[in-house]
Amino acid sequence: MLISFSGKPLLEARGIITHNRTRIFKFTLISFIICFIHEYWDITDMELPVAPVTVLGGGLAIFLAFRNNSAYDRWWEARKIWGGIVNYSRTFGMQVISFSSDANNPNIQVSEQELKKWQKQMIYRHIAWLYALTTHLRKQDNWSDLKEYLSDDDMKDLEAYINKPAQLINKQGLELKYAYEKGIIDSFRHIELAEKLEEFYNLQGKSERIKNTVFPYYYNYFTRVFLWLFVLCLPLALVKEMGWLTMPMSIAISFVFSILEKSGNITEEPFENRAADTPMTTISRAIEIDLRQMLGETDLPKPIPVKVGRFDVKYMN
Repeated sequence: MLISFSGKPLLEARGIITHNRTRIFKFTLISFIICFIHEYWDITDMELPVAPVTVLGGGLAIFLAFRNNSAYDRWWEARKIWGGIVNYSRTFGMQVISFSSDANNPNIQVSEQELKKWQKQMIYRHIAWLYALTTHLRKQDNWSDLKEYLSDDDMKDLEAYINKPAQLINKQGLELKYAYEKGIIDSFRHIELAEKLEEFYNLQGKSERIKNTVFPYYYNYFTRVFLWLFVLCLPLALVKEMGWLTMPMSIAISFVFSILEKSGNITEEPFENRAADTPMTTISRAIEIDLRQMLGETDLPKPIPVKVGRFDVKYMN
């Protein structure tokens, strides 16, 4: 998630130009060619009246606003989903520990040591689910980091699964069944914990819906078509009145519309591990620290620090 820019105007301008240099070059080239032809060849047929270009720009602005609002809704929903994962994860960890029967319970069929092992296994498998979901949504293929949280049997089973985070929740459900049979939890607490697993399934499903639902193609396609039509028409409408001053004005206006179009493209996909996306790794680490502290552990991983990218851009991943 993007936190802040450098705060240095010149450095920020350099970064903006660097990341958009191809588009800026195209806008400059188009404006230069039209101004050059108008100045030295005096082809008046190239001139366009301002009114239709103004209407085209207004229509493009409305189109971009609608598209960017829809893209932002996807981005904000993704952040709310992971906010829900934070809250339910803490609740799940608290319930796993507090709902477990102690070794003095006459109905329990396991020792106190086995009870502690079960609590740790449940919480660690949930931590593994967090990182597995992050990897799954980013369509990465690095599962070796989960060895720290899963048993050898779990890691072996994981290799055969297509949707690995979903199957980890299924394993949690089987562990709840075992805990109920061994008297670690009673029927009421079994239901309460099972409801949390159901909520994790819901949150994962919502994340997958955002990831797998392609933004309607015609929005992207026609936005690009209208944008470049406007970019081509704008200097033709300005060149008669402004001459060579058409170049900076046309480049500036085209750049504004271009940045709006680009921001929509980036915002509509919030799980791509870019600076502006949902910081799933950072959130997962924060949850891990909370849950391991609930177990009484003191040897904890450190929170993931804020990263500083090019041009002093600060972000979390």
